[in-house]
This record gives sequence, structure tokens and C-alpha cells, in this order.
Amino acid sequence: MNKLMQKCRRILKDSKGFTLLELIVVIAIMGFLVAMIAPRLAGVVAGATKNTDDTNMQRIATTTSTFNEKTGRLPNDLTNLVIRTAEGEYNVPGVSDGDATNGKEALNSVFGNDDESLVPLKIHYLSGTEVTELRNLGITRVRNWNMTNQVDADYNGEGLTPEGSYLEEVEVADGVAVLMVAAGADTGDNWDTSLVTDQHILDPDLSYRIVLGLGKENELVTSGQLQNTAVSPESGANNQYAYNNYMLVLPRLQATVDREGVAATTLDVREIDTGEATTVNVGEAQQSHQFLVLSPEGHMYPTELTGNWNIEDTNE
Repeated sequence: MNKLMQKCRRILKDSKGFTLLELIVVIAIMGFLVAMIAPRLAGVVAGATKNTDDTNMQRIATTTSTFNEKTGRLPNDLTNLVIRTAEGEYNVPGVSDGDATNGKEALNSVFGNDDESLVPLKIHYLSGTEVTELRNLGITRVRNWNMTNQVDADYNGEGLTPEGSYLEEVEVADGVAVLMVAAGADTGDNWDTSLVTDQHILDPDLSYRIVLGLGKENELVTSGQLQNTAVSPESGANNQYAYNNYMLVLPRLQATVDREGVAATTLDVREIDTGEATTVNVGEAQQSHQFLVLSPEGHMYPTELTGNWNIEDTNE
């Protein structure tokens, strides 16, 4: 043993270390390996994030389904993702402009109102019959988001100052406004719609459906069905928009499709990447179990028609 130790000491003593050329070669090899491995690691991380997102949405959907089966209704105290700027006046929160240097906006740009926004959200003022139907679904109260602009003026969009308090509790009533996918009516049944030729949409079946947020105040959490409200792993690490909880897309209400002035009841659509064409009936009411879960990035569960659909034609 002593002889072995002495031999090791002699080797170390005689060693003069790496030459500069050897160091350059080693560094070059390490750089090459990093360049080869980094994209794969990025793909693994992206895949893990997507898997976590899917798992979260599936868990929320399963819990909501169980709640619906047991109670015959949907959870109460969901987040109404609007900005109430005055009595009876509501606005869509600001959406991300993709510029991290000017602060966060409220929502991901996928919820904007240009042709490329796959889940365009509109302000929709509830009618008395819609209120009755929502209450029958178990939704009697909502929490108006009213994201404050005291933290960041960009949260609400330029010039939007909430009059109501953050997450103010309000009863669902005639004249309260919510966010609806692709179309929305004012109190006079005048419709603002994105259901027009060449509009892109994530899933045509989202049309005329109310979107509410799943914050920590929602009944699934307060009743112990969920331990906490899930945060999307992708949006939780972003610096572009503030909202990072999931959303519930409600079933299409009979009272909505029966409202005066509804612009379209069927849509002829074509999937941009695959060329698949189909016709979707958006004038048909849905049952309480036909809800969807939506992530803050615009991913959806379940995903039957999810894609990038182009509206080819609309029909009343």
C-alpha cells in the first residue's frame, strides 16, 4: 500500500498539467457536446411542461365532471375575467403585445381580437334569460377580476381603470357582462363578432360560449374537491401576461343562441395545416357536462377539434 501511495505522489509531482493546446481541444469538445445536447434538453423541458399542463387540465376536468355528476351543476364563485370601469360598463382586459420591456398585460395574446387570435374574447352583457339559465347551472355568483393597474399600468390595457375592487363578488344578474368566445352582445342585442370569413379559431365549437376563470375562490377549491387552484407551468414562468390560472368554458346556453341578432348558427371551416374541412353547428345549446378546460396559453382539454381553423363561410 505504501509503495502504491509513493508511486501516485511521484506521478502527481511529475505532472505538469494540460498544455494550452490540450485545454483548447477539451473546451472545443465540451462546447460541441453542449451544442448537441442543449436542444434535446430544451425539448425535454418543453415536453415536460406540456405534459404537466395536460395533466392539470385533465385533473380539473375530471374533478368538475365528478362535481357535476354529484350535484347536477357547475362550480360557483368562478372568476369573471373582465374589467368593470363604471357602473354597468365592462371591458376586455389588455392582451400581451409580446414586449417584455413595457410590463405585463393581463392575458395571453391568443385571446386578442385580430384575425390570428385563436380564442378571441368579446364582452357579452347577460340577458335575463341567460341569467336564469346560468343560475340553473349553479353559477349564481362570480368574482369580477378587475386586475389593478396600480402594480402595472399595462395590466388592464391603456386607459382602463377598474372602478370595482379586485375580485369583487357580484351576483349574476341582468346587465352583468362576461367574456364570450368570438361574439358578444350589448344590452340592446347588438353583436360584436369575430365569426367572419378568414378569422382563425382554435376550435369552432367554442363560439358563443362564456369563459370564466378558475381562481382560488372557486367552489372546487373551497369545498375541498381540489386542494388548490392549479397554475399553468408555462404561464407561471412568463413575463408577458398576468393571468396564469386555468379557465372553464361553459356549455353554450340556449338563451344565448335564442338571442336576437345572433350572427351565425353554422360555420364552414378548414384546418389550415391539414386541409380538413367540416361544418360546425354553433347554434345548438349544450348540456351541463359539455364544458371545456382552457389553459392561459390557449390549450384546451378535451381536444376533439383543436387546431388552427379558418372560417370559410358563415350561415344563419
